[in-house]
This record gives sequence, structure tokens and C-alpha cells, in this order.
Amino acid sequence: MRRASIALAILGVLLLAVPVSAQSNTIIIEVDGTVQGDAGEIFRVASVNVDPGMVGWLCAGTAQTANNASEHPNNDFILGSGGSSAEILDWEAVAGGITSTSGTLVLGESITVDLRLGADGVSSGGVLITLTCGPPLPPETTTTTAPPPPTTAPPPPTTTPTTTPTNTTEPPPEGGISAGGGATAGSGAETAVLWLTGGALALLGGATAMAMRRTSGRE
Repeated sequence: MRRASIALAILGVLLLAVPVSAQSNTIIIEVDGTVQGDAGEIFRVASVNVDPGMVGWLCAGTAQTANNASEHPNNDFILGSGGSSAEILDWEAVAGGITSTSGTLVLGESITVDLRLGADGVSSGGVLITLTCGPPLPPETTTTTAPPPPTTAPPPPTTTPTTTPTNTTEPPPEGGISAGGGATAGSGAETAVLWLTGGALALLGGATAMAMRRTSGRE
């Protein structure tokens, strides 16, 4: 593999790692120098430590070229940390351009920056990589609401059947004594007895009257 002159100067690597409670959550890595090699060849150009309080945070960011003269298409940065990776593709295609990361970086104890050369086999610009990081969101909690207990239906209303009162007073017997002490109209047999009695009394009265007349005539 042909490897021409490789002049890599990391002029400054600035790592801003602050406690979790602070407002700043930015990591800045500045890389400057010239790299020459074969197309597709990969070079390690930076490695920085991560503040322990930021391990596990999620990062995304940009790469801004500071070289306003040179353009080298298809040069890529590969960022690695904690087993995760993110890329900044074709960051040197436009002088002074800003290119965003592809993918999310999950911070481990350190960050590595690798350069993958494009078809030109040259990278000649200074670049500022800015990562904006933050803690992951807490997992969503699912609240299971128990169904309400079954409601007991009220007992059906009890209905008391309404009965029509019956007259328990027996009518007075036919032919009985009325309230005024007189005789009530009786049956036919009772009427016949009364009629016979009245007739007998009439006959007795007539016989008595005749006897009295006879006695008077003898005197």
C-alpha cells in the first residue's frame, strides 16, 4: 500500500466535559493537518477522554471546515465511542461547509475520530467537530389500570299484590228479627203458618161471639 507523506498536526483538542447538573453539554474536537494516502484508507486522527459524568449520554453534531481554499470530496469522519459509531460524510466537499453527523453516538469512556480518504487520497483542511450531548430519556412507564370491580345491580323492587277486601259480614237470615224488633219478610212456609194462625184466631173469635149471644138470649 502506497503511503505518501502524512503530515498530521492536531493543533488543539478541546474537550468540554462538565457535570451533569451544569448547562453546557458540548464536546468540541479540533483537528488540523494534512493526510495523504490511498482512496478508502482510514487514519486515526484524534482520541479524547470523556468525563465520567457524561458516559451513556447521546451525542449528535456537526463538522465545520476552516479551510476555505481546498475541496476534497468524499472524505469522511468516523466517530466511535462505547461500542457505538456515527459518521460525518463528505465533510470536505465544500470549503467552509458545515456537515451534520449521521447516526447517534452513545458516549463511552473515550471518543475516537478516524479519517477515511476519498478518491483524491488527500485531506488538507482544519476542521472543528462539535458534538451536542445529553442524557437519554428515562424509559416510558406503562401504568396498568385495573378494571373497576363489577357493580352489583340493586335487587328488583318488591311489589305487594293488592287484594280487594271481601265482605265477611253475613246477611241476616231471611225471616229473622229486624233492627226495630218486627218480623221480617220470611219464606213462604213461614207466611203460611202466620196465615193459618190468623185464621184460627178468627174462627175462635167468631165461636166465642156466638156463644156469648146464646147465653144472653137465655137470660
